[in-house]
Amino acid sequence: MPTTRIVKIFLASSITELEDERIRISDSISQDLTRLFEQDDIFIQFLRSDCIHEGNNSCPDQEKNDEMLRRCDVSLFLFKDKEGKYTIHEYEVARNLQKEKNHKIYVYYLRDGKEKMSNELTPFQEKLKKDNVYWKECDSLSDLKYMFALGLLKDLGVHCGETVRIADEVKKGGDAIFRQYESAEKQQVERRELIHQEIEKLLAQTDPIMKNTDTLISARITQVIGIYQKADLWASKTDYDNAKYIFLLSGYASFLEDYGLYNEAEVIYLRQVSLIEQCYGELHPYVATSYSNIGGLFWHKGEYDKALEYSFKALRIRESLPDTDGRELATTFNNIGTIYDNLGDYQKALEYYNKAFRLVEHQSYAEGRNYAALCNNIGIVYRKIGNLTEALKYLLIALDVSKKVFGKDHPYTASTLNNIGQVYESFGKHDEALKYHEEALWINIENLGVDHPNVGKDYNDIGFVYANMNNYAKALELYKKALKIKHNKLGDEHPDTATCYHNIGYVYYQMKDFEKAVENLSKALITRKRMLGVDHPDTAATKLLVNAVMFAKTFKR
Repeated sequence: MPTTRIVKIFLASSITELEDERIRISDSISQDLTRLFEQDDIFIQFLRSDCIHEGNNSCPDQEKNDEMLRRCDVSLFLFKDKEGKYTIHEYEVARNLQKEKNHKIYVYYLRDGKEKMSNELTPFQEKLKKDNVYWKECDSLSDLKYMFALGLLKDLGVHCGETVRIADEVKKGGDAIFRQYESAEKQQVERRELIHQEIEKLLAQTDPIMKNTDTLISARITQVIGIYQKADLWASKTDYDNAKYIFLLSGYASFLEDYGLYNEAEVIYLRQVSLIEQCYGELHPYVATSYSNIGGLFWHKGEYDKALEYSFKALRIRESLPDTDGRELATTFNNIGTIYDNLGDYQKALEYYNKAFRLVEHQSYAEGRNYAALCNNIGIVYRKIGNLTEALKYLLIALDVSKKVFGKDHPYTASTLNNIGQVYESFGKHDEALKYHEEALWINIENLGVDHPNVGKDYNDIGFVYANMNNYAKALELYKKALKIKHNKLGDEHPDTATCYHNIGYVYYQMKDFEKAVENLSKALITRKRMLGVDHPDTAATKLLVNAVMFAKTFKR
């Protein structure tokens, strides 16, 4: 004789919003399902909390509701416009039961003639997608009853006379609903696959768009950002493959950083490293790379302490992992050296550059970008400490490698050209310096746009040459162009912006406009003290110039 089976169903929904529907659903479905399953000796029992008001003393506490749910085999969640105060919590309890035992979860959204879903439900819908649970939309309680009945038939393995019986029980339209239920999961998979193919197509468009020189660089940048935003949105909502999503976010953040959108890039980089840690753990090469990227971003933002923090995080991971050719470790040493350079600690900078150089000088990739970057950076430090011959030697090597690796019109090549120009200016060779600076300016405008921070640096460097040639009017014009870009892209609290104020102050000092000189130098000094510290060489230079201006102002020199 068959054994009677009791299937307990917990009904969860917003009590205040769906009070009537809860009663109708549980009573109606209970009767229909009991009749539907009785020949298989399955008895349906609904459990629900009917507490409506928080202040009702008869209201069972949440622990009792949770215990009621744990005694059930099935959870039925119903949503209309609200999440319900305890419904999300009950969903988490049901999810844990689903993992521990064969607990079934059904989620329905009662559209009830509405075209749009309530915004309040969006976060919960996103959570369902992450859990690979998808609610089914129904236009009426009748639709919901049919969908739920057919789903339960399938999950409980009831097959006796199923074709005739299902057709009879669900009445008109029931077959379509059953087919919809059967195919819903497959349709979701197919839709996801199509969307993921579209994401790949979107990302494939970015390079051709950026290479289309018939379009203004600003328009290309805007178009590509739009593509990344769309790809990111679609990926986040459709269970995109994690490895591919990490790659997508990396490209998105790098693009934003390349074009001077540093705050926007920071958000994406931090999302990326969080995803990497979730997927691979905290001690993985991908995490180290992500930390290096974030450190580089903070370097661009002039936040050198944070840049150093993330770079050392990357270094600790690199040193704990096997690194057969030392490439990534060399890159990390190079990054740390660059930060110490900007902090004015040139001996520390050379120490880390030399660590990197020992790893790359005899390797097969010595003619690549790492080698170019390292030679470029070593040359910069040698210029700052006054060893111009060594500086020029390293920078010319960097230029030669950059042209081979990146091309003669690449922004990285432009950066090296600029550094060579600075060395020639230190030698007092103004014409030679201008030639290199102006070539760099042209490359950067063509590739990065007229308002990129690198273009601002070019204007600043050219202005410096004109100032040394005593052409103060031309120098002031260029310094102001540089300041406008740096202020707009980096803000006033950035060391590069402070450099512009310092240089403008110097020109006004030479033009004997002491009021404007003090005004600009004061801004430079405040930022340099805050961002670089009182002992930094740049801070000391501004202090010295302020004293000179105040002396000249006092004695009207």
